[in-house]
Amino acid sequence: MKKRITALCLVSAMAVTMLAGCGGDTAKQGSSEAEGTGEEIVINYPTFQCGVNTAAPVVDQLISEFNEQYAGKYRIEKEEVPGDQNYIDKIKVQLGTGDLPPVVYGGGYNLLDLALAKDVVVDLTDAVNSDPEWKELYTDAAMTTNSRDGKIYASSSEGNLVGYFYNKELFAKAGLSGPATTWDEFWDQCDKLKAAGITPLALDTADSAWVTSLWMGALVAAEGDDAVAFLKQMTPDDYNNPAMIKAAGEVQKMLQEYTTKDAIGGKYEHAANNFLSEQAAMIANGPWMMSDFSDETKAAPGFADKVGVAIYPGSFVYDAPIQGYFVTKQDDPALEEAAIEMVKFFTSEHAQQVALEVQGMVPASSKVEITEKAKEAYPLLAEFLDLAATAKVRTDNLQATMYPNLLDVVSQELPRLASGEITPEQYCQILTENAQKN
Repeated sequence: MKKRITALCLVSAMAVTMLAGCGGDTAKQGSSEAEGTGEEIVINYPTFQCGVNTAAPVVDQLISEFNEQYAGKYRIEKEEVPGDQNYIDKIKVQLGTGDLPPVVYGGGYNLLDLALAKDVVVDLTDAVNSDPEWKELYTDAAMTTNSRDGKIYASSSEGNLVGYFYNKELFAKAGLSGPATTWDEFWDQCDKLKAAGITPLALDTADSAWVTSLWMGALVAAEGDDAVAFLKQMTPDDYNNPAMIKAAGEVQKMLQEYTTKDAIGGKYEHAANNFLSEQAAMIANGPWMMSDFSDETKAAPGFADKVGVAIYPGSFVYDAPIQGYFVTKQDDPALEEAAIEMVKFFTSEHAQQVALEVQGMVPASSKVEITEKAKEAYPLLAEFLDLAATAKVRTDNLQATMYPNLLDVVSQELPRLASGEITPEQYCQILTENAQKN
């Protein structure tokens, strides 16, 4: 999802443990023993959307507005957890201790199913169905993403419409006029870029390998209806299919021949910085990255004018809402009510409009208008939306559908795939074995 950080943020394993530990009594602290006292209820909210994360201004604005609207009744206290993986690790630790924060953001990492397996998620069905404005924001896709067995457990604010970006100037130096429409053409472009002394792809392997996984899923989608059906399957436990094995082999080639040296062991931050510093010609990512292109603390002046946007070869685009916010069960019913109000506020039409105009995030709801203000701020967004509308194949991304424990496995095994220590067949078998542990 989901990756939006563009500056290096190195956090040690010890720091992760400390972050998890310091939030251990979140549920108890959050209630502030306020039930029946009339005191302000504090909602402790850990989030990785902080610091240099491009969603941080959106979250800060929504927290400020919520606290103003509910002054004296509810108040959100943000707990900063820099780095997606650190956040995931923190929530996993708290799932083990039973001391979860009142609100958890799924963020495309399928944390909802982990929490449901522990029976710690509040059923939102009645709350959503009793509020027509809230329910109207759920598209069919958003309802599927956030529901299990006919019950609504989460609420989305963001769409996950994802293609890739390319550097038009670097393409021109290699004699390329635009993005590839077929995978054969794509590989030919990689060869031409490489021959011109230009690294074709910004990739990563650590911290769930978000960028690389996007390319892998797009390669899977190219293999026909059965492959697309596999990509649409929630929490598959068998990755030993021809499309996955072929895609793993092609990603192995990407990592061996067409990327930067720091991609092996590198995080998303490395991939993003390589694209922003023009050390690589292409990066797979969503519209939320567009704000970085004109940010002169992250890219050179005029960089935004060099960037083009594309859907994947074979007329493919990722298109599914990001798994949303969910409420966890608390000892204090009043804290649960406060948490529901927070989720409703953070996924409201207004909140989705803020994310669109401040960050360039595609809304989860089709009810939210793509305003002229957003198009003027992010010209590439309008271009991408037009391109995405032409796509013939659409699915969710690999990370959104896989069991959460596989995110670590991907990070551990991709370097071994890149080095040739394991084959594509072995890579898919390792994913299968770990999926079947759930």
